[in-house]
Amino acid sequence: MMTILAFLNLLWAVNGVSVFTLHDNGENIIFYEDINMTVPRVTVHPYKSEHNAGVILKLIYQLDDCLCVSIGEEQLYCPKGSLAVNTRNPDNGIMTLYEHPDRTSKITATTTIQQTVCIYGIDDEWLYVRAVNNLSEWIYGWIPPEMQCPTPWTSCP
Repeated sequence: MMTILAFLNLLWAVNGVSVFTLHDNGENIIFYEDINMTVPRVTVHPYKSEHNAGVILKLIYQLDDCLCVSIGEEQLYCPKGSLAVNTRNPDNGIMTLYEHPDRTSKITATTTIQQTVCIYGIDDEWLYVRAVNNLSEWIYGWIPPEMQCPTPWTSCP
């Protein structure tokens, strides 16, 4: 049974954001039927021949402890941090992370490292991510849609 919050989030979601599964060390990602993540539904395996590249999915919304994705006609749930995007800051361009999903909000961090970032939240087309700064420290913040590259195989222009 879907909670009221999940239903409202679904209504607000337009098409979702393209992301991919993150397979650090080649592990599988399990997607669940329920928001408590107790009923496994689909296991996604990495493409080992492509250096553990993930599968592209549509991220629709977030709940407190999980993210909701669309796989075919189904909505399934996975832990935060198990999905990713690559960043679009080629040639050592600056990637800015914001405190809120709004360009007028405070800048929380910047980095010039083009990288794969873990996703912990979504608001419209903005993603809340964990990245690495130029000092190899974890940084968190919101990245706008134009800084997101949804393919695990190559960089975006």
